[in-house]
Amino acid sequence: MATDSYTSITNPYEPSKPLACITLNSVTKLFLTNYLNWQLQVEAFLDGYDLLKYPTGSLPAPSKTITTTAETPVTTKNLAYQTWRRQDRLIYGALLTTLSNEAASLVSQTKTSHGLWTLLKNTYAKASRSHLKQLKEHLRTTFKGTQSITTYMHSMKQTGDLLASLGSPVTIEDMIDYILCGLDDSYRVVIAGVNARNNSITFDS
Repeated sequence: MATDSYTSITNPYEPSKPLACITLNSVTKLFLTNYLNWQLQVEAFLDGYDLLKYPTGSLPAPSKTITTTAETPVTTKNLAYQTWRRQDRLIYGALLTTLSNEAASLVSQTKTSHGLWTLLKNTYAKASRSHLKQLKEHLRTTFKGTQSITTYMHSMKQTGDLLASLGSPVTIEDMIDYILCGLDDSYRVVIAGVNARNNSITFDS
């Protein structure tokens, strides 16, 4: 099974500061309905290696050049910027591998890990009216199909949790109705049993 990994590679600009090359193979792909789960996984991994400061913007890019303060100023390339740029590109590439095709196309114009991170946050974590409508439509039109019942239930709960985090929670009764509507005829007995209950049931992961 593919796993996350971290290796150090040589930094020709500042040899005493090797670059971190990471892979995020075990991180769940980012789709419309699982931003919070994706964010938690990526943050935990990057923070563990002290790399989260790049996408969050708390370590901004140094100036590209350095100008001396001598009587005749001399401008040279800033090696610290070259180090920062290469490390940021490695993080950017690792983040791209965790995105679905939809999310990847959204960030195609970004150039830095911070730009990518900010765009995804603004797109998936803000409660725009269109985003809320998309999530609710996802609940209404999702069917179990060939998924296992566990995978189906988990997917529905993820969407419900995301709506709640965006300030638009779904009631337990409505969630149960969405779930039952997505089940096929092989679950008729279960559906009938749930609908016949007089008291509410809980929906746990």
